[in-house]
Amino acid sequence: MSNFDEDLELHSNVELRVRPREAETLSIEIPKDTLEFLKKVAAQRDMPLQALIKLYIGRGLRQDLS
Repeated sequence: MSNFDEDLELHSNVELRVRPREAETLSIEIPKDTLEFLKKVAAQRDMPLQALIKLYIGRGLRQDLS
């Protein structure tokens, strides 16, 4: 059995649970150059722009709360 098959077998019983949370839509103004940089980083990370922005907000919030 290959390492990939062993890893797949070990993780086949793992269940991903996502906690749905209430959300609210918000509109903000972001400078055009900042938005272009965000789009470039999101593309480099192969992730949606909104996910990257949420990631940055979450990191900053956790840092400020700690």
